Amino acid sequence: MKVFINKTHNGDLSLEEERYVFNYLKDSKELVSLSMPIRDSSWVSKKLHPIFEMNMPEGSLKDVIKNHFAKLQKMDDINLLRLIGPYMLGRVKFNEIIDTNDSLELDDIIKSDKVDLFEELMQRFAIRSGVSGVQPKLLLQAHNKNTMKFEHFIVKSFESIYPNLALNEYFCMRAVKNAGLHTPEFYLSDDKSMFIMKRFDVDEDETYLGFEDMCVLTARQTEEKYDGSYEEITRVIKDIIPPHNRKKTLKIFFKAIVMNHLLQNGDGHLKNYGILYKHDYEDAKFAPIYDVITTTKYIKNDIPALKLGNAKLWFKEKTYKIFAKQSCGLSEKEYKDVVDECYDAIVQTKQEIFAYETNDADVRVFLDELVSCWKEEI
Repeated sequence: MKVFINKTHNGDLSLEEERYVFNYLKDSKELVSLSMPIRDSSWVSKKLHPIFEMNMPEGSLKDVIKNHFAKLQKMDDINLLRLIGPYMLGRVKFNEIIDTNDSLELDDIIKSDKVDLFEELMQRFAIRSGVSGVQPKLLLQAHNKNTMKFEHFIVKSFESIYPNLALNEYFCMRAVKNAGLHTPEFYLSDDKSMFIMKRFDVDEDETYLGFEDMCVLTARQTEEKYDGSYEEITRVIKDIIPPHNRKKTLKIFFKAIVMNHLLQNGDGHLKNYGILYKHDYEDAKFAPIYDVITTTKYIKNDIPALKLGNAKLWFKEKTYKIFAKQSCGLSEKEYKDVVDECYDAIVQTKQEIFAYETNDADVRVFLDELVSCWKEEI
């Protein structure tokens, strides 16, 4: 199976004697992954290489695709890649390159009053949605009347066991943005059933940037996304981010951890942090913050997704302060500035929620409960 970087055939992936084998072409000039440098010898793995597995569908989206094609062929990893490979999120694609012009108006998604719009979109775009995650989500292209351009979006819905998840994510992301962290452009549909996020891995010239999450960068499979620690991520940052931008990135990462604590997000796993780059290490930078929700709204006694100091707990200030100093290299003042900015963001976003106008009594109850989950200090 051919492996492409953007639209250039860069190497070949095969399954040989129950091992996945990737070979770069002789004239390859682009890395498929920061963890897989160009070399003459094969990259061999018992499991699908993390960079190729990174954007494989999970959950309901995977079920839709598998159920639709199961009668035609066995839906194992290699055949799923053959099927959705041309449409995978990001710069790495498989099998062939297909340009699709099927698009919508962004306003038609945000303002639609169709009760089953997401299901309709699922049937239309599922096969083109090589994107990871358990939450139902789709990749699609939509025309943004504000920029007058066709842009790339991820559209998320939610299952009944997580009511108002789109609303939850919207206000958590508002808090993250209010804290001064870089986020993708995002929207909430008028009926509050969908969270829409502009993709951050598409360059202005419509080529795709390299993106690798911390599962890939720590050589883990998706199923291991809750393994590892915050300290391990700081080591990846120190190894990959260029020196001139390293301290700033560690500060950003620490602020994201503090916001996860205040928002009680227990799902900040390895796939929810990543590195963006155009060519290789020299232009690598931390990806925008994404996929932030208050998980304790649904799981009362939820805990953080990753370890800090060899445990998964909502720690007291002393532990975060030690981590900020020892792992992130922050001074006492820098630590205090970050924490104060996060506290201010929570207060500001709570005010936005209190001012949010809705005639739906259930939505108001949900928002009041969401706010009650949030912390205003460590």
